[in-house]
Amino acid sequence: MPIHEYPCSGPANRHLRVFAAGLVILTMLSVAVISADAGPLVLHPKAAPLPTEQQGPFVTTGDGGILCVDAKQAWRSDDEGATWTSTPLFAKAGQYSVSNERALLRTRKGVVIAAWMNMAEKNAPAWNLWGGSEEIFHQFVLPTYVCRSLDDGKTWETPIKLNQPWCGCIHSLIETRSGRVVLVGQEIIYPGWRHATVMFVSDDDGLTWKRSNVLDYGEGHHDHAGSIEGSVIERGDGTLYLLMRTEAGVLYEATSADGGLTWENLRPSKIRSVTCCPQMARLEDGRVALLWNHPPRHQPDSRVSREELSIAFSEDDGKSWSRPIVVAARYDDPGGREAGNRRVSYPYLYERHPGELWITTMQGNLRMKITLADLDKGEIPVPKPVPAAETKPVALGLWMFGDSTTAFRPGAVEKVYSVRLQELLLRMGSSLNVYNAGKGGNTTRDALACYERDVLSHQPRIVVLQFGINDAAVDVWKTPSATGPRVSMADYESNLRALVAGAREKKAKVILMTTNPVRWTGKLKDLYGKPPYQPEAEDGFDAPLLAKYNEVIRRLAKELDTGFVDVRAAFEAYAAEPGQSMDDLLLDGMHPNDKGHAIVADLLAPAIRDQVR
Repeated sequence: MPIHEYPCSGPANRHLRVFAAGLVILTMLSVAVISADAGPLVLHPKAAPLPTEQQGPFVTTGDGGILCVDAKQAWRSDDEGATWTSTPLFAKAGQYSVSNERALLRTRKGVVIAAWMNMAEKNAPAWNLWGGSEEIFHQFVLPTYVCRSLDDGKTWETPIKLNQPWCGCIHSLIETRSGRVVLVGQEIIYPGWRHATVMFVSDDDGLTWKRSNVLDYGEGHHDHAGSIEGSVIERGDGTLYLLMRTEAGVLYEATSADGGLTWENLRPSKIRSVTCCPQMARLEDGRVALLWNHPPRHQPDSRVSREELSIAFSEDDGKSWSRPIVVAARYDDPGGREAGNRRVSYPYLYERHPGELWITTMQGNLRMKITLADLDKGEIPVPKPVPAAETKPVALGLWMFGDSTTAFRPGAVEKVYSVRLQELLLRMGSSLNVYNAGKGGNTTRDALACYERDVLSHQPRIVVLQFGINDAAVDVWKTPSATGPRVSMADYESNLRALVAGAREKKAKVILMTTNPVRWTGKLKDLYGKPPYQPEAEDGFDAPLLAKYNEVIRRLAKELDTGFVDVRAAFEAYAAEPGQSMDDLLLDGMHPNDKGHAIVADLLAPAIRDQVR
């Protein structure tokens, strides 16, 4: 997707907008090899492109026209989308800017209600502050607004603020049979530091609003975690049914028996889903349609791939669903015909005429229409994986090369910084490949021995180097006790120079990273609590040697004109704040925990930007 002011579900896009839109997106978190290019948008065989680039949601006006909105304008078509005219949404345009994700409804009384996040008020503090104090929590602001039109979009009333905290997604707004308007919202919550769903209801066509209880399924502590991006319908018995995105591999569901003010029965549904939003809609024939990213047919265990957009139908108000039908997709393109992101997601469903569906997406730029009768008349073929023997070395990759502070740590760290950075890119629409070649115990000497095989042979575009903790270690616990570092400081410097030179021979850019600080634990004191270490000093496992190795990194980054990320300084700055300590960031005194890895990922984003300009 283009690099927009797109909030999705968290503030991480603040960094991602800096990446060049022409880079290539790729996940490489396992041994699977995926093509570096994404193919063209593939539509269902019976689908047709829409005659417009306008993005939903759409509503039908009183005289049969089509209405939608964008950041500043309301757009109207009277010729089935062929041409459009616009009118301003706001009298004071500088105060408001409608998010890419929004909801639109025309009530039975003819009132048009638009719901959105105000990008003009967006505030996101430094990423490494995520998970901090309550004071910091209140600094994350992306408020929820509604505005109304009483004349089918020709003029609009002053916007009404519903909620102040950061809201990452709005895309579901319905009117019940009683005339109540129900808007599905969300917000980050404290102290959980994840998103949760909250509803707003109005009994006077959007003029005044009440707030529901919060739906929090209690999992995760990052900016896309939680029970979020919900979609709601009214059932035949008058209750409301909600589906929400989670990271559990299924959509979660909940119900309300009082028109949306009180929600209960929060639980996993039986609908498998990757981490992206669902969109439900009641059709003219009485069925409920569900658009969402089901795990793709060729990657049935995936929880992140948004390559296929599927539709299913329920005749019993969401209790059971028909088999998913893939309506659009964007797969790998081994021939490199069209670089782009392999995603078709964040959908809007509009029944333009009975049985005629208009489907648009925020990610993937899908603009298609299809009739219900044609959905079973053909299907998009399941893509065939690229055989390993035919796979070429992957170019344009960002390679993390380091020791156990870089490597995957299953069971101990949920998401190391390479995973966090890759997920950040996948979710927010940047197009950069992330690979992890870290290995526990590695020194720079070990790194040189496997450099060609593990990194350089893949034709990297950027190599991130983080070594030093093992190099500087003096193994005083051995018998006989070691008297010097595993790798002398002189050899350490020489090895780093060779690593930088090797990358540059492959035309790759280099980012040098300092190590994180280390701190005493009981186990570490038992092993290393003797000279040259200083067990009585808080930084006595760090200052005697490791600090000096980090000075080598700083000096070389300047001398060799590489990219540079000072992880050590960032950790120390965090620990210097009142009420915070280095223990907040370390798993065992030596390795970063999840919060520590989140800081590293955040620090890497601007450094990568500088290298790909």
